[in-house]
Amino acid sequence: MVSSTTIVAGNLAWCVPLVVVLIYLTKRLATNKRFVACQVPLLSEDNLVDHRIDAAKREAEHGYLSCTVCGFENFTRSHHCAICGAKCFDTGEDDEDAVVHMLLSPSRELTPLQRRAREWARKLDLQGRLFWYRNAMDDNRHGSLFPGYTVRFREEPESVEVHEKELTEKSVAEINLREGNDSKETSIEIPAAQAETLETNKPGFDVSTLTYEVVDAAHTVFDDEGEAESSPDSTALDETRKHEVEISEKDFPAKFAHFVTSAAVLLVPASIKHLKLSVHRAYVLEESMELLSCIQVEHVRAAMRINFLEESGVDAGGLHREWLMLLNDMLFSPELGLFKCTSRQDQTYFINPTSQYDNGDDHLIYFYGTGRLVGRALLDGAVLHSNFCVPLLKLILGVPVGFSDLEYYDAQLYSNLVWMLENDNVEVLGLDFSVSEQVGDQVVVTELVPRGREIPVTDANKYEYLDRRFRHLIIDSVAPQLSVFLKGIYEVIPHQLLKLFDYEELNYLLCGTGEIDVDDWERHTRISMNLEDNKRVVKWFWEIVRAMSGEYRCRLLQFATGCSRVPIVGFKGLTSYDGRLCLFTLKGVAFENEGYIRSHACFNMLELPLYKTKKAMQTILDAILEDVVGFTTV
Repeated sequence: MVSSTTIVAGNLAWCVPLVVVLIYLTKRLATNKRFVACQVPLLSEDNLVDHRIDAAKREAEHGYLSCTVCGFENFTRSHHCAICGAKCFDTGEDDEDAVVHMLLSPSRELTPLQRRAREWARKLDLQGRLFWYRNAMDDNRHGSLFPGYTVRFREEPESVEVHEKELTEKSVAEINLREGNDSKETSIEIPAAQAETLETNKPGFDVSTLTYEVVDAAHTVFDDEGEAESSPDSTALDETRKHEVEISEKDFPAKFAHFVTSAAVLLVPASIKHLKLSVHRAYVLEESMELLSCIQVEHVRAAMRINFLEESGVDAGGLHREWLMLLNDMLFSPELGLFKCTSRQDQTYFINPTSQYDNGDDHLIYFYGTGRLVGRALLDGAVLHSNFCVPLLKLILGVPVGFSDLEYYDAQLYSNLVWMLENDNVEVLGLDFSVSEQVGDQVVVTELVPRGREIPVTDANKYEYLDRRFRHLIIDSVAPQLSVFLKGIYEVIPHQLLKLFDYEELNYLLCGTGEIDVDDWERHTRISMNLEDNKRVVKWFWEIVRAMSGEYRCRLLQFATGCSRVPIVGFKGLTSYDGRLCLFTLKGVAFENEGYIRSHACFNMLELPLYKTKKAMQTILDAILEDVVGFTTV
């Protein structure tokens, strides 16, 4: 018989190697990159970040980098200024020299646009009242000769009641209560009108009851509602208003974090209530504008879902971004005629004063819907890719507009009017206090003052003429459109929140930046486990992206996420739905179907086949991005 010693020795002979192998495999697993990657949180920061609020707050905590030219406080990740494009200085041995350069740089280094943004500032007087203070601008000698105007629109109380009643009675919204485990979820289904019989209704308020007042900002104080008040006995600002003024004086990252946090409080979570807008893709503009205008005010901040009728797909963020992109392109198209391009170079837009001729009486519905769309973009953290011109940005914020702002409305006209200021004997021009404008096939004459056609322009009254001409172009000729446009915005985003920013910051907030930092993109990208074992495929992808032009990078971003713009906080701020962060993801898939790359825009994901060569990947990407209009996302 075999002795017990022999049996023990035999067992040890195979147990010891087994233990060694298990120890080795355990060590390999603990150090395996794929295993470690599974343990990494969504954002590789000290704390778990799962909402854009957290991303904004963390950016604010990191401080800011000041532009050495214009002084704008950029996010610390920035290499170049988001406003003027100049290089931002980094922390290091050259910091002190950069700061000194910025502080001692003469104002002539700023562009006129940047200097103009500093012309007006909100201040508190000794009684705690808010007023506009006008800073001296050496290069704005023409503009300083004219007042700065603020515009306040009022709606008669009776009209407000009628508006609410009509919206309540409209049958476009079917509200159903769905019982959940712990709470009720309100689903507001807003179906599209039948495209063949689409008849847009007029707004639920009478525009004739909307009155406006143009006020000289230099002689005005504001009450606690933020409205103009001429009386010296105006109510002192409360602590909340003072706090808002303090916030407005902070750096941009801090203001942005405050804005995102405040906006998130306004947004009703989808778990409580959500809007579902169902539209036909072929009639997406007409139906979307009607539906946006018909949403009752109490529902306008609910989470929004988009449904393209007769198409498959559930909106988890991608369809909403695609819908927003489609509307953006259509609303600012010259064929529609709602907005006019004021600068081909900068692609900036202002309200088209002849929009009624191009779109009929329903043009006000479009402006009302556009206002709500802009408000929703701000509320949801989405970005547009059409820029408003300076006068319109100022009107949105309530910042005074003045004669010099005409330069950003019509540069040639502004140059002609400045010539009148600088030269005498303007009588030879044969002008009077009226303007002739082409509206379709007709020429319409508008008097700037009563009996204006009988008052010739002379050296004695040319200042009044230029002032009236400015007011007509920027305010009076677009007052109905402007009033409903602003009404739509403020119903979604309170005016007080927007007042934190100047107009350059608002433009940045609305449109983000078209510049794509590939390093930031790659740094905030997740890759699937099988790509960990095929690093060359990932390497090829980023090499191709770095070699792309800026336009093609934007197309790729649009293909992958449904939007061609980068979030304000960078790629770490990409979201899926309801503000939840969702990093860009590369998912490796088997090479089949000729290696076609598919996107899942709702999850910011590209399915990347495991290509054998870089050239094969390049060929497929080129084919996808060339078809800028035709590609679709899943």
